[in-house]
Amino acid sequence: MNTDLSQNEIDELEQVLNNFSKEWEIKQNQRSFKWRMSFMVAFIIALASIFISAKLWWVSLAVIAYFAGSLFTMLRQNAKTNSEIIERQQQLKLVRLLRKFEASPYRTTNN
Repeated sequence: MNTDLSQNEIDELEQVLNNFSKEWEIKQNQRSFKWRMSFMVAFIIALASIFISAKLWWVSLAVIAYFAGSLFTMLRQNAKTNSEIIERQQQLKLVRLLRKFEASPYRTTNN
């Protein structure tokens, strides 16, 4: 049987992927919390500036535009990374299935 990866290497890759996905989830939660806090502070400052002077209405538009862009970027990055994690998990499952198939006693070879 000629295989590129041993069972131990597959297990290690799966463990690394699981650790990465857990760390990614924790960091995303931290980023999301920081984003919400920053948005709240900036929104309050923008509202205060409007009450101070009505001519500063554009500040609230700038705040909304900035945070809409940052939210879009954060969500796009999260979706991309999550889809890559899912793809890698599926690849590891496929490798495991192929290894089981190669080790199967019922497998027929045409040589």
